[in-house]
Amino acid sequence: MLQRLTAISCAVVLLAGVATAAYNEGVADGGVGVVSSGGDAGRRTRVVDEVFAKVDAGAVERPDDDELVEGAVNGLLEALGDPYAQYYDAEAFSAFNDLLDGEFSGVGLVLEEKPAGVTVVTVLEGAPAERAGVEVGERIVSVDGKDVRDLPIDVIVDRVKGDAGTEVTLGLAGGRAGRREITLTRERIDVPNLESRLLDDGSGYVKLLQFSNDSGERVRKAVDELVDSGARGIVLDLRGNPGGLLSEAVSVASVFIEDGAIVSVREREAERETLTARGDALESLPLVVLVDNSSASASEIVAGAVQDAGRGTIVGQTTFGKGTVQTIERLDAGGGVKFTTAEYFTPSGDSIEGVGVKPDEVVEGADAQLSAAQRVLRAMLVRAPAG
Repeated sequence: MLQRLTAISCAVVLLAGVATAAYNEGVADGGVGVVSSGGDAGRRTRVVDEVFAKVDAGAVERPDDDELVEGAVNGLLEALGDPYAQYYDAEAFSAFNDLLDGEFSGVGLVLEEKPAGVTVVTVLEGAPAERAGVEVGERIVSVDGKDVRDLPIDVIVDRVKGDAGTEVTLGLAGGRAGRREITLTRERIDVPNLESRLLDDGSGYVKLLQFSNDSGERVRKAVDELVDSGARGIVLDLRGNPGGLLSEAVSVASVFIEDGAIVSVREREAERETLTARGDALESLPLVVLVDNSSASASEIVAGAVQDAGRGTIVGQTTFGKGTVQTIERLDAGGGVKFTTAEYFTPSGDSIEGVGVKPDEVVEGADAQLSAAQRVLRAMLVRAPAG
């Protein structure tokens, strides 16, 4: 295990074509290949190797060694009872890292599993899906002519993803065009992780799609540019943001919070470790943070820190409620494995697991939420004008 990556991403939102589900292939041939140092751990891993060897040698139907390894790895992770535990083969692990770097191969759809089926919640600008006219709200009902309505979202993502230059045919339903099929050519896509602009009332608006590498620096740069353009306050939009890197949650919060705790983390049999703001914040700039029920993990850390510090106002819906941290370990045999290694707490000491962050002002509906955020920001400016 050569590389450790601390992530707090939530699997509510998936980028079609991105390896965020467990795409399983074997990690070794001819045995599970567990390395142990003796004792009880060594005995237990020898049992796994022995069972593998006996099944491989004597099963009436000769097994596929890769499938046996896959089953052993997934069985081990399933026994954890950890809903976030996941194995990545080498290809999927590479794609996962691409996602954190802000790029992937696919068609440019953000999907969410809803009661009606797997639904498009975002179409990335300039991507193949947008050029073909895919609409937010359409459901994916088939992939390459095969019905996928009864399949879980990770399997659908697995079928939609693929190498740049290859084609995939999606069956769609629920849009203005009714049921239809479109064929898309997958491309290498740079994920537009952040968008920013001046709103009609002069407020600065920054929307962060996920907490990938350098998100803190990108938010700071965007805010600085908006202030230079005349913005006297900022709306930070974290709606639909499923999380990402813990370090980037601290970095984004530090753009607005000068000092003090951002989040505390507790690993197994360890004391809580408090991560603090990094200084040089824009602490006098009025701030409203938009959240919804798909804002998770890193988004909740930022919202909770802002709320506890009294640094800004939270507007929208109660967030998803994911208060755990996952570590992704790179495997020597290729690929990686993700599992929960810690839980985190807001600066006030509260866990948001299963609870979420409750907004200061609860508002339903995307347009109404943005309007409310602008109204709250205007009220802040009246109470404390800049200059």
